[in-house]
Amino acid sequence: MTTAGAFRDAGVSQVLEVGDDGYADAVAGFDLGVACAPDAVVVAHAPADVATSVAVAVDRGEDLTVLGAGHGRLHALRGGSAITLRHLDAVEVDVSGRSVRIGAGCTWVPVLAATTAHGLAPACGSAPGVGVVGYLLGGGLGPLASSFGYSSDHVRSFDVVTPADGAVTVSADRHPDLFWAMRGGKGGFGVVTSVELDLLDVSRVYGGGLYFAAEDAAAVLGAYVDWAPALPGSATTSIALLRLPPSDALPDPIRGRRVVHLRFAGLDAAAIAEAQLAGMRAVAGPVLDTVGVLPYGELGTIHGDPTVPMPVLNGTASLATLDGDTVAALLAAAGPDTDHPFASVEIRTLGPATRQAPVADAVGGRSAPHLLNIYAAPDPTLADADRIGMVRTALAALAPWQAPVHLVNFLGRANGADAVVESWNPEQNDRLDSIRAAHDPDGRFPYGRHGAPTTDDDLPEGGGGG
Repeated sequence: MTTAGAFRDAGVSQVLEVGDDGYADAVAGFDLGVACAPDAVVVAHAPADVATSVAVAVDRGEDLTVLGAGHGRLHALRGGSAITLRHLDAVEVDVSGRSVRIGAGCTWVPVLAATTAHGLAPACGSAPGVGVVGYLLGGGLGPLASSFGYSSDHVRSFDVVTPADGAVTVSADRHPDLFWAMRGGKGGFGVVTSVELDLLDVSRVYGGGLYFAAEDAAAVLGAYVDWAPALPGSATTSIALLRLPPSDALPDPIRGRRVVHLRFAGLDAAAIAEAQLAGMRAVAGPVLDTVGVLPYGELGTIHGDPTVPMPVLNGTASLATLDGDTVAALLAAAGPDTDHPFASVEIRTLGPATRQAPVADAVGGRSAPHLLNIYAAPDPTLADADRIGMVRTALAALAPWQAPVHLVNFLGRANGADAVVESWNPEQNDRLDSIRAAHDPDGRFPYGRHGAPTTDDDLPEGGGGG
């Protein structure tokens, strides 16, 4: 019997095979550059479908790939079995308890709509179209991370189906080993069906972007080196060298231009936030200024990450040091005067709240003060191998300033084969290996040292981060 037949015989609600109506939509994801063509895909309509599918996979000795929204697909999938959770999309807000229960198929868009209506907010990423669960499993570095830490720091519990345990709820006092691992350990445990998340008492921020002309890149980045680390924990910032397309969706001052995009999100009053920004405003006159009072539900406009599916190709590295020499090397390798097809070269500064989790978790790279992300623009004239090579060359130019541990949610196809394992230190990897082996003893969800990821759980920030 085929695996699809076995799923059907076991009572799974919906199983699709290649050529069936709905198959293409079921396997589609944001990244069009990575093929996804399983022989069979379970379309889960209830947690029971997930439990049954995991049991079938275990009984047949077959792997089961979890399909998220597809922002973080690193490996092509051809053949085998997959499961999509997109119909597990319920959002239940507990206003008095300041929490929200989120189905595993949700992006942040419906969660923001449901929570901000009550003046509450989830610790979401910078791109609302990213999937909630994959983002949280990898830690999650959002646009208010300096104030609130990693988004996974706010998880109360996961509902998950593991091969060894079946359907269980995981929290600080129930399966605490899994609770540690699933907040930052990314994959290799089972299939999450829902997550309960604490909500923040925030309804608006003072934020937006300052866009500077490309010719001011050296001056702006040079000032950022000292300015960003000196900000208080109430403010979160990042900066990116952008090559923007000539799209009518973009404001005229930046349409089709190379610019430097300074992002800012603060919790202080407008006058205080403006005083914090004064140092950067003094460096050069912005060609576009979008900073102001922003409803929390519009947090995604700060980074303005792409929302239309595209071929994604990126690489990442944590930075132990950011100084004038780092900036000079970055501009020489990937600045606006180079000919490389980089859509975005981004530096995120990790503020004080990211340093230590309130409850210990598996997030790697917490000690790094900055994060570098490089994205190659879709270019039909260049082969993927060429674009990958260009990103790797640029990353290599920054090697002297890199930290040893990556942030797993930002990994891309331009990172090396060992990059997943290098997202945790040796002690974390040993503990993660032990926990994965206890809850998935036959490796139906291989991850980390035990094989290529069988998940496309999402990156935090739209093709890239928070």
